[in-house]
Amino acid sequence: MLSSHLLFWSGVVLLLLLGYDATRTTLSASSSGPITNRLTSGLWRVLLRIHRLSPSHTLLGGGGPTLTLMLILAWILLAWAGWLLVFCSSASAVVNSTTHMPADTIDRVYFIGYTLTTVGYGDMVPGGPGWRLLATIAGANGLLLFTLSITYALPIVSAATEKRQLALCIHAMGASPEEILQTGFGNGDFDSLASHLDGFESMIAGSSQKHLAYPILHYFHSATSVTALPLALVRLDLALELALMRDQRLPQPVVDRIRSTQHVIQQFLATLRGAFIRPSDDTPNVPALEQAANLLDRPAEDLVHKLRGLDKLNLLAAYIDDDGRLWSHVWLPTTSSRTRPEHAYN
Repeated sequence: MLSSHLLFWSGVVLLLLLGYDATRTTLSASSSGPITNRLTSGLWRVLLRIHRLSPSHTLLGGGGPTLTLMLILAWILLAWAGWLLVFCSSASAVVNSTTHMPADTIDRVYFIGYTLTTVGYGDMVPGGPGWRLLATIAGANGLLLFTLSITYALPIVSAATEKRQLALCIHAMGASPEEILQTGFGNGDFDSLASHLDGFESMIAGSSQKHLAYPILHYFHSATSVTALPLALVRLDLALELALMRDQRLPQPVVDRIRSTQHVIQQFLATLRGAFIRPSDDTPNVPALEQAANLLDRPAEDLVHKLRGLDKLNLLAAYIDDDGRLWSHVWLPTTSSRTRPEHAYN
């Protein structure tokens, strides 16, 4: 009797945990459930370790879709295991429809499988009114789970495409902070940069909200640097910091636009910081900024010193590292990043 109750309630607890995780992940629009978070982050760490031993952005590029499929598979297996425990708690829970003999364990596994998928062959049936009710609930559970999984996965594909599009738009301005600065210099007051920021800001805010709604989107990695959002955002953020260091005072509308965009970027990073990244322990290096120094009429040493003093620099470095890239990739010249394949950087 004790064993039967233990099996039954163990199954119920497992199903409740699954329900909480799947509901929070797919419907909360703000975070993922505990199972989802541990499973996806753990598998991503494994992929990153493999990548660091033998660099392959193609491997990481398949990480997002793979993790999504594995998450859905994990939910299905947990539902299967939970209901199996419930229907193994009594010998009469599942019987052969012809002989009315109690089903063995293999037959119960089979029964749960076709009940969850609502196939319903009918050669194994519930052994009483109470078990028929539970079988109906199990079928509804399976249908709901499959529906939630599909409706969760499909928008992620669209969001990943938008993520690459945003990176591509930023990259068109330059493949390093200095080159973005050069492109946006305009008449000397960064009016060209400010005009680009108007479009970037809404795209970055939209991407931030989609990372909240679909946390697994963080693991959709771009195999090429041109469409890698971490590189693009960090380059843009550093370019904006440099623009504000110009010796001559910038027009107030330009300053307001730059600060507004910086705020949106920081909100995006705050979204990731809570669940995915933590500031690195060591402050990353900043190369000599001779090109920026000439544009801004400031000594290069001053610019480097100010950038290295930014509190967020360690967080930016962690964002780059968690994408499987090196901090030096942030400063690559446009000619290299536009003509050389990604594997040349490894």
